[in-house]
Amino acid sequence: MKRLLLLLTVMMFCSSALQAQGVILSQENANDKGITPLWPRCDRSRLSPIKCFDQNLRDHIIRNFQYPENAVSEGLSGTVTVEFIIDKKGKVEILEVQGGHRYLQREAIRLIRAIPKMEPAKWGEKPISVAYEVPITFVKPQ
Repeated sequence: MKRLLLLLTVMMFCSSALQAQGVILSQENANDKGITPLWPRCDRSRLSPIKCFDQNLRDHIIRNFQYPENAVSEGLSGTVTVEFIIDKKGKVEILEVQGGHRYLQREAIRLIRAIPKMEPAKWGEKPISVAYEVPITFVKPQ
């Protein structure tokens, strides 16, 4: 049940950004153009690369989610929003973390940092960074 609640609450939003040294597209803009990083094994998926990325990100969060013990003992719950990019090398770079107690923030950061390295998004043949914003809701275990 906890994993189902987490699945329902993990949603992606976008934030737009431009960087002087290169292009950073928001998730929304990248999706509109059909541009996305390629999650490992998505090249063999029947899903579109965008749907495969989204599904794998949700599955990754659900599969690796661990409610922090200190948050359980203190009765903490809430939503943590993590803004990050998949950079031109296919690595995760966290930009900002908002909301929730620091115990919950640490778990959200751990989850996002554990995203595997992947093939970066490309604009033509040039690798680019894509920005994501993911809210992760922590519902206090019963």
